[in-house]
Amino acid sequence: MNDTTSDTPKLSWWRRLSAGLKRTSGALGTAVADLVTKRKLDRAMLEEIEDVLLRADLGTQVAARIAQAVGAGRYDKAISADDVKNVVATEVEKVLKPVAKPLEIDAARKPFVILVVGVNGSGKTTTIGKLAAKFASEGHQVMLAFNAMTAAREQGRDVLLIDTAGRLQNKAELMNELEKVVRVIRKVDASAPHAVLLVLDATVGQNALSQVEAFQRTAGVTGLVMTKLDGTARGGILVALAEKFKLPVHFIGVGEGVEDLAPFTARDFARAIAGIES
Repeated sequence: MNDTTSDTPKLSWWRRLSAGLKRTSGALGTAVADLVTKRKLDRAMLEEIEDVLLRADLGTQVAARIAQAVGAGRYDKAISADDVKNVVATEVEKVLKPVAKPLEIDAARKPFVILVVGVNGSGKTTTIGKLAAKFASEGHQVMLAFNAMTAAREQGRDVLLIDTAGRLQNKAELMNELEKVVRVIRKVDASAPHAVLLVLDATVGQNALSQVEAFQRTAGVTGLVMTKLDGTARGGILVALAEKFKLPVHFIGVGEGVEDLAPFTARDFARAIAGIES
């Protein structure tokens, strides 16, 4: 009885995740199935498979590695779409495993200050609301707002979530804004912020790479949250980011609800993006 109850949230998250990544996995799966049908594996097919992976924004290194793994020991043999999916899932999981890290709230830091950064439209403010609800449901005393540092201390709050302006049009302006926020925080607690989360919108594809670069320089990003994975066929961008920056990925979002933002797990994501059903 207990086992069933404990499995339900996991199962429903898996369903939401695979449904959310349907555009990405569907685009990959259809293209791969078209390629492998009635053909034996050769160099040309591997190049075409690599192109399909690049179109899903998995990044050049990962796409090349997957194509190489697909080709290993399979030349001149018939290959099924499922064979390719399994290789994609295995190789993507290898890239993601080192970055799939939960956000640890250090109880010794009170409040534990989380600075949330990202461009306008990335889902930053919505994500802050969802994180606040999540932390509160775990029993944390949460407070929102930029000027609440002293109040959060006085009221003994565990977690303080701080939103920031999201303009990236003018990097100098953004830099000044973020520096000002950090200065105000450090006047109250020199060790803060204890985490700097960058919220990224998956639908921007390759632009996410330059956003990570800009915010890492400006704000010293410690971890990533990726939203709107349900709105794109290019969910592979998360894999490219993991490969390039090696930053922890704490949460991913596949919808509007609080329950659609969940801690990131490498195996689930890899299998969902490859279109493996269970």
